[in-house]
Amino acid sequence: MIKIAAFSFLALTSSALGINIQIDYTFDQSGFFNVRQRRNAIEAVADFYGSILQDNLLRIDRTEFPTSSTWTARFSNPATGATEELRDLIIPEDTIIIYVGARNLGQSASGGTILGRGGPGGFGASGVSRWLDRIRGRGQSGALGDQGERTDVGLWGGSITFDVDTNWNFSLSRNRSGIEFVRTAAHEIMHVLGIGPSEAWDNLVVNNFFQGAAATASNGSPPSADGSHFISSLNSPTYGFFGIPHGVSRPVTMLPSSNDNGRTFNFITDLDLAGLVDIGWEVALPTQFTPITLGPDRVTFSWPTSSFLNYRVIRSNNLTRENGSSAPFSGDGSIQTWRDPAPLPNRAFYQLETTSSILPAASTFTSDSLPNLTSQKTSQTRTREKSEQIQSIEEPIQFATGCYCEH
Repeated sequence: MIKIAAFSFLALTSSALGINIQIDYTFDQSGFFNVRQRRNAIEAVADFYGSILQDNLLRIDRTEFPTSSTWTARFSNPATGATEELRDLIIPEDTIIIYVGARNLGQSASGGTILGRGGPGGFGASGVSRWLDRIRGRGQSGALGDQGERTDVGLWGGSITFDVDTNWNFSLSRNRSGIEFVRTAAHEIMHVLGIGPSEAWDNLVVNNFFQGAAATASNGSPPSADGSHFISSLNSPTYGFFGIPHGVSRPVTMLPSSNDNGRTFNFITDLDLAGLVDIGWEVALPTQFTPITLGPDRVTFSWPTSSFLNYRVIRSNNLTRENGSSAPFSGDGSIQTWRDPAPLPNRAFYQLETTSSILPAASTFTSDSLPNLTSQKTSQTRTREKSEQIQSIEEPIQFATGCYCEH
């Protein structure tokens, strides 16, 4: 009797190694998020992004650096719009803090209701260069250097304001009366992550087209874009989450208007995720490697694909050596199906291997501190720290130009 096992490493790794996107309600002065359903909605969206982002963001803590090191986190208070400052805030490793709240955001220039406004926070800092690099890059080398050369983001966090008067739909699985909150939250969190308000995005927008390799592969050509959004009437295959079928053509989330037609529940698309890849995020999507038929004469699997990943089915009869594997598949945002052309007669194990089809925009490093030194060199290290030049830098609060509005 044939014995078959199917497994996928990626199904386990994304939740264990992801980023912690911490939603902070300290400045929710209107009490908009006092309702548990509303907190559940925004935290579910934050958890989704946290589970797929695999970057290593270093801890921001001034006590790990010379005593001259200080910094002030700055962001827009979501309740008032005024600049809020928090001195020497500690940001844990692999954590991003997003302050949320609500107020009346009014109307856009075109007359639509402004649904949300979000972006990464700024900061002021003083100290030695490696302390400043820690705040500015958090271990992402592509986030450092001249602004026109940056290929990555290394933010500490930011803030999002939602419109307090909008008739929201907080459902996580179906379209109901009101504007879909989870789609708006997904849009604004992507602004915090750098889609729009970041040098990594700006450096890829040329003549109103986004030149990122992953987005170009997803769209079939460079998608139209401005300083904050993809533009025009762009559709892309959906990523299957929150009960949304995978691979259905829907409007891109990072358009400047919501396109909520009241008939279909929308969340995130392949092009949106490709944009994150292009600005330097390491995106690893959980793979549902699903058996369709398992028998002695016919073995078939299916799985959802993404356009910036390649796939290969690996077959083995002993878990140690390949024994007949598939040729690589290029993802396109659809559901891929594969049939074993010659099933093994006794037993077989199948694994879905995924690799990036896009070369990373920037490498990462795991530590920006001084290398380990022997005890004989300890005094030299202290002397070096004392002689390092104290510098100051300022990074402004950034918001997407325009707004996310009701269409």
